Amino acid sequence: MIKNILKLVNLKTIFAFVVYLFFRNDNKAFRTYEIKEESMKPALLPNEYVLTKKLSEIPKRGDIVVFTNKEKNIDVVKRVIGLPGEEVESQEGSILINSIKLNDSWAKSFVDDFVKTHLAEDEIFVLGDQRTISSSDSRSVGPVKYKDCWKLKVRYWPYYRFKTYE
Repeated sequence: MIKNILKLVNLKTIFAFVVYLFFRNDNKAFRTYEIKEESMKPALLPNEYVLTKKLSEIPKRGDIVVFTNKEKNIDVVKRVIGLPGEEVESQEGSILINSIKLNDSWAKSFVDDFVKTHLAEDEIFVLGDQRTISSSDSRSVGPVKYKDCWKLKVRYWPYYRFKTYE
């Protein structure tokens, strides 16, 4: 019995618990978030917990962000595909950035074609990695203002999938 408890209570578990307590949504610069959707599999799975930091500068292509879908009033997690000032579209299943095919190694499923979207200087285009089951991404909610986003910094739970992000 004691051995089973000690297996559960180790340094990573304690760290994850302290991170959760310290960064509960009370802090204005950091926030914890529970992954509730499958659109980012296998990078992020449902019931995983992450620590995010409020974006203050333009994210990089490939960064994972959390933002609020204002129509549904839910938080969603997606990957940054298009950056401010770019034109994003999809043709024949490929993402095009300024008419150049994106090496989209994140995509885990086929993407339906969508019309060209021009991003303003404060907007990004986001998609889930599972494009066929992804909802609340820029194809449906439009471009997202990057200052309204939180950048993924740490996946801290479950402890055996602990990972830091740039």
